[in-house]
Amino acid sequence: MAKDEAGSDRFDIDNMDLCGSQFSRVNLSGTNFTDTVITGASFNDVNASEVAFENVNLSGSKFDDVNLSKVAITNAKLTGMTINGVLVSDLLKKWEEG
Repeated sequence: MAKDEAGSDRFDIDNMDLCGSQFSRVNLSGTNFTDTVITGASFNDVNASEVAFENVNLSGSKFDDVNLSKVAITNAKLTGMTINGVLVSDLLKKWEEG
């Protein structure tokens, strides 16, 4: 572990296989994930406000009971994406038609 500028413990992980690990009541605020695989991971009761996703593959993911208030999505491939069972492409088409 290393100390950062604020004096808190910092744990740097590089090239480590943590498959099957469990994390409970862990604070990962300000953590950076680069070139990381989380396929099949499960997130429950998680505060992910103000998280930035860039160049992320979320295909096949399921979101349930999610607060997406003030979320901005740009340059996204939305093929087959649904909201409450309705294709987003259909919603966008209706919105564009007015």
